[in-house]
Amino acid sequence: MEYIFNVLIWTLVAALGVLGAFLLFSTITIYSPPKVMELGAISSPGIFEASVPKKFSVLTWNIGYAGLDASEDFFMDGGTMSMPKNKEVVQKNVAGIENFIRSHERDFISLQEVDENSARSYGINEISEISKMLKDYFGYYALNYKVNFVPVPVSHPMGNVESGIALFTKYKPFKVERWSFPGDYKWPVNLFQLKRCFIASWYNVKDSSKKLVYVNLHLSAFDKGGTLRKKQLDYLKKFIISEYEKGNYVIVTGDWNNMMPGITLHHFKFTTPLKYLEIYINFPKNWTPKGWKWAYDPSTPSLRSDEKPYVKGENFTTIIDGFLVSPNVKILSVKTFDLNFKYSDHNPVEMEVELER
Repeated sequence: MEYIFNVLIWTLVAALGVLGAFLLFSTITIYSPPKVMELGAISSPGIFEASVPKKFSVLTWNIGYAGLDASEDFFMDGGTMSMPKNKEVVQKNVAGIENFIRSHERDFISLQEVDENSARSYGINEISEISKMLKDYFGYYALNYKVNFVPVPVSHPMGNVESGIALFTKYKPFKVERWSFPGDYKWPVNLFQLKRCFIASWYNVKDSSKKLVYVNLHLSAFDKGGTLRKKQLDYLKKFIISEYEKGNYVIVTGDWNNMMPGITLHHFKFTTPLKYLEIYINFPKNWTPKGWKWAYDPSTPSLRSDEKPYVKGENFTTIIDGFLVSPNVKILSVKTFDLNFKYSDHNPVEMEVELER
């Protein structure tokens, strides 16, 4: 009996030692980007326009690392899976995503959740493949998730993750930067979470002394009550107002992880139990700067819940992907493409705008 007790004690000590070493290693190697970091182009076209015209089109799409198609669920949303069942699933989704983008090439393309080297996407370098396809675009990439080993779920850990957000543009920017959002989770959860950011890019405008500031973002998703999201939005608001007050045009695109202003929880029909919907929050009241305009398609969802594979009319759906433009930008059209979440748990959204004098 004493022997068994001693074995259990030493087993516990060894386990705690391994856990302590793992947490120490994760703390030492945590990804800590600077507040503002200049981004170099990952791809450049041979022929390009040096200035943005008054009318142009934009597309935003969270591609869900090509691992969250309609047949998948996700453990953080109430499902059980941490990655697709095999590499072929990811390859199929990457091909579908590329085919859609190729047939809907817009002047600006904002992407979120693009993996570079992650176990969850079987090591496929998605950003490299997409940038090669978009050879006529300037490409920029900002890491927002870099962890050596994500230990959850315990039964099938996510493992290493290297992922980020991407911007592709037909026009040559004169400056592109990665801006870190403030706020983070408490230790040790912060060791395995995303380091949220946005890409800000600046362009000359044809026949104008004003500049265009184009932003691609991806806000936090699982912060209880939206505490981090509120900090991020307040930080973003200061940035965009500052740029607009300089006389610039400002367009913000991406995955806001807040239901768009005017969209309620029951905007679309669903049967998902309410216990899975705590992460979906309304946009903060009175946040939108005076005169600024939202652009989204109220007729089509841009996101589906991932507690189970997608079944139309059953899974919760809502709108969290869209655009915010400054008062001097005119919205000509906006459309969400209803792909039935075939390649990602998000649908792509496009907008056409005109820069006013």
